[in-house]
Amino acid sequence: MNRQGVGRSLLLAATVIVVGTLATALWVMESPAKQRDRRIDERRTQQLDAIADAVDAWTREHKRLPASLAELSKQPGASLAIVDPVTGTPYEYAAVSERIYRLCASFATSTSDRGPGTDRISWHEKHWMHPAGRHCFDRTSGRADEAAAPASVSP
Repeated sequence: MNRQGVGRSLLLAATVIVVGTLATALWVMESPAKQRDRRIDERRTQQLDAIADAVDAWTREHKRLPASLAELSKQPGASLAIVDPVTGTPYEYAAVSERIYRLCASFATSTSDRGPGTDRISWHEKHWMHPAGRHCFDRTSGRADEAAAPASVSP
C-alpha cells in the first residue's frame, strides 16, 4: 500500500472514531429539555422539603399540624414557596391524622428514570422519589427518621 492509501485509511479510521464518539455522547446525554425538566423537578422537591421542615417547626411550636399551607406561610419570618415554580398551581397539603400530613405535586420526570452514571442516590432524592405526573408524599411530623414512606395517590 502506498503512502496515499495509508493516509486515506487513517483519515477514514479517525472519521469513524470521531463520528462514533459523537453518536455515543448524544445517545447517552439527555436532551436539554429533559435536563431542564429534571432541574425543575429537583426545585419542586427542594420546595416540598422546605415545606416539610416548616410543618415540623410549626408542629413543635403549636402542638398541632397547620390547617393549610396558607396558614403555614403566614408565620412571621416564613419565606416558603407554596406554589409550583412553572404552573403557579399551589402545592397540595392535607392533614391526614394528628401527626401525618400529605404533600402533593406534579412532576415532569420520574426519579426512577435516571441517566447513566447516576447510580448514587442522595438522602434527599431517596426521600422524595416520584414518578412523572401527580404524586403525593405522606409524612409524619416530628423527627426526620419517623417520616412515612412516600405514598402514591391517583389524580
